[in-house]
Amino acid sequence: MIRKATLVGLSILALVVQAASVSASEPISHEGMVKAAIERHIIPHFEALKAAAEPLPAAVANVCKTGSADANRELSEQFDKAVIAYAGVDFLRFGPMLEGGRREQLSFWPDPRGYLARQMRLILTKQDEAIAQSGALGKQSAAVQGLTALEILIRDPDVPLGPGEPAHYRCLFAEAIAANIVRLVGEIVTEWEKPGGWAEKMLHAGPDNDTYKNPSEAAVEVVKALIVGLSLTADLQIKPQIDPKIRLKPPYDKSGLQKPYYAASIASLHQLYKVLQLEDYLTPDKRWMKDWVAGTWRALEASDGAGGHAAHAERDDAPTPREIFDRTNGLRNMVSNRLSVAAKLTVGFNELDGD
Repeated sequence: MIRKATLVGLSILALVVQAASVSASEPISHEGMVKAAIERHIIPHFEALKAAAEPLPAAVANVCKTGSADANRELSEQFDKAVIAYAGVDFLRFGPMLEGGRREQLSFWPDPRGYLARQMRLILTKQDEAIAQSGALGKQSAAVQGLTALEILIRDPDVPLGPGEPAHYRCLFAEAIAANIVRLVGEIVTEWEKPGGWAEKMLHAGPDNDTYKNPSEAAVEVVKALIVGLSLTADLQIKPQIDPKIRLKPPYDKSGLQKPYYAASIASLHQLYKVLQLEDYLTPDKRWMKDWVAGTWRALEASDGAGGHAAHAERDDAPTPREIFDRTNGLRNMVSNRLSVAAKLTVGFNELDGD
């Protein structure tokens, strides 16, 4: 009897352990998916952008005051950090980034028609010093308010920023832009984090919510951002390298940031993909999808975004731009048509509407 009771007890224990194992492997809920995305990806990346942007006004002011090599080097480094941090959030084109056109104000790229250059020439020709007044820059075109406009001013070898009359107005303009960048990023972070802000809106979906009527709608928003990011990388960063008809300069080309921008984009997209845990919804017979996705991320991370090989890549060879383009599009389709479907999320076919 004792032995029988023991066997029964062990059987019950085995069932409990098995049940716990099944429970532990249950896919994350849609609400949990949103919470993880906000807390582990979205807010940390915007906080990183805020930290990278905040030194810009002082760095610009120091160059304009001294014109020294050290000041110029510091400004260059701070600018590069801000651009690379921005690359990690560029695809989060909803909520505070969408409101008020903040994304276009922060970074007016791509610009295939050269609109930014024309607007900059007009302002620099007119030289209205009222642009230095608080709020004045916000009334100008979105193109001249952010990082892309600041790049033109700090990378111009003909009229470098510094003390002296030739650069006087350019310095006023650059200082206004740097301050505006800090303002925009600060607003985005505040709108995400404040009580009743966008994070709470997404985490408290329901009938009374004016944007998300249920957790699934909030989860779809984040998955769509991932899809948008993959599309932007493929179409704007990689496709111009394989299609000569597309005349589009790489992002922040004057600063030589094409490769770091690509690396930051891919790193951020991969992190968001892992946070969402979409693969947990796949049935065991779909193991091939996980293997294909893993190989795709290895390929994307092995590329430097310009046809070369990335440092510290797991893959030994350098994927061609054609392979990167095809794999990025394949991953986008996998997320849209396979993984989101498995997760019971209706993404639809218009994820790039408005971009």
